[in-house]
Amino acid sequence: MKRLIHIFALAIWLLPACVENDLDYPLVPGGFISIEVEGQKGVEISNKTRVVTIDLEETALPDSLPLLSYKLTDSTFLDTPLPEVLDLASPMKVKMHTWQNWEWTIRATQSIERSVNCESQVGEARFNESNNTILLRVTDDQRLDRVCFNSMKLGPEGSRVISTTGYENDGQTSRQVTRDCVFPMTLDCILTRSFTVVYKGRSEVWNLEAVKVLVETEIRGVAPWCHSADIEAIFNGKGSPEVQWRRAGEEQWTVCDSVTVDGTDIHAKILNLEELTEYQVRVIADGKESAVETFRTDHEIQLYNMGFDDWYLGGKIWYPYPADAHDSLKVWDSANKATANFLGSITTPVEDFVAVEGEGKKAAKLESTYAVVKFAAGNLFTGQFVSLKGLGADLAWGIPFDSKPKALHGYYCYQPKPIDYYDADHAYLKGKNDIGQIQVILTDWPQQFHVLSAEEVFVDVKNDPNIIAYVNFETSDYDEGYVEFTLPLEYRSYRTPKYIVVVAASSRYGDFYTGGKGSALYLDEFSFIYE
Repeated sequence: MKRLIHIFALAIWLLPACVENDLDYPLVPGGFISIEVEGQKGVEISNKTRVVTIDLEETALPDSLPLLSYKLTDSTFLDTPLPEVLDLASPMKVKMHTWQNWEWTIRATQSIERSVNCESQVGEARFNESNNTILLRVTDDQRLDRVCFNSMKLGPEGSRVISTTGYENDGQTSRQVTRDCVFPMTLDCILTRSFTVVYKGRSEVWNLEAVKVLVETEIRGVAPWCHSADIEAIFNGKGSPEVQWRRAGEEQWTVCDSVTVDGTDIHAKILNLEELTEYQVRVIADGKESAVETFRTDHEIQLYNMGFDDWYLGGKIWYPYPADAHDSLKVWDSANKATANFLGSITTPVEDFVAVEGEGKKAAKLESTYAVVKFAAGNLFTGQFVSLKGLGADLAWGIPFDSKPKALHGYYCYQPKPIDYYDADHAYLKGKNDIGQIQVILTDWPQQFHVLSAEEVFVDVKNDPNIIAYVNFETSDYDEGYVEFTLPLEYRSYRTPKYIVVVAASSRYGDFYTGGKGSALYLDEFSFIYE
């Protein structure tokens, strides 16, 4: 009877979640549950595309990766065993079978930080990894036959640039010369010059071209905050540049004390500014004065109910605002409307476990749960629950917001359970501690973003061009009490935002019906930090 009930429920919901049955047999096609190689930073396993993507440390050799372990779904067999050492310099095809044949692809991604540092350099060197070329820009008064290189990193951490080859003129003739690299060193870069880098007995050659560019003294960018402003400028590299600022309409200029110079780049920070005020800034270097740039400082905004003290119970549903709240106060919402009938409210207030004691103080409790065949994570977000849509929910993320905080501050307590429910793409997480998550997103979307869980429509935080700033916090640690946190936002642009999303979940992969039943994330006393 138990099995019949499960099958009947599955037919109703048509969910991709793993269903427990009498045989404890995951209903998934043949594929990988986990895989690990030496030098691995992370791995992504997609049962939809049947692709395993392994992210490598920069010190790993993609064509020589010792295989540490792997696990396949139940009743799955490889046509040919995996070798002890994988060559992922190019994607690797793997064939396996259950009662059907399946083909998977294993591929590797790797990022290597490369740099060139020389005198009179303009900006960072540009690397083209497809043909191993480097474009180096220097000021227009720099002699190309006498470029002084201070340092160079062309390969993984631990690699060495051992030699360079290029044409040099001795006053009579031009001939090709190979020299050992000992930095700092001055080299002739009129023509293309090659550099040889070695790492773990392997060598690679990079070709560098140096070009002159005309550099004017100018301000490249101003990032105004509430009480400060970050200034980016450029000059020709001669002398000591001076950054000056004043309130718009005043005559007297003030010299900025916080200035750093890196080659031709100038970085300055102006402090002790007033909110919502216009200021002007300029740069003076080598007797030349930049154009005056005008900017306006930001203002501090805090959201309503960031302390999570105000709630009301409407039937079975808890709402994170008062019963008589005007729409402007309905800042926070949850998916309680979707879960109340069969799971109850999974985001609720608590009074006996708060970060800051006081009359009327409460905290938010987000708890993951499971009923029949549906797993749900406790969640809280700025925006509105719109409706049930298909087999999931339509959540409108974001509320109007036009300020730029530096960080989110607050308190959390996470008490995870082992992951015991999962879909096919996250089967590799079974038995591991659940993951709690807090995110902040600043955007200039034209309207709210509608998260459609059943259709797997989610914010693409890596590639969405409308995202101005972002921070993501995840934890699997078990906490007995509250932990104070500060999450600095990473800004991708200095545009003025239109919306802010603050979202938290008791199970990081709850949208994919993956998590541990009973995982609880407590939140209290949120606030934005401004600078």
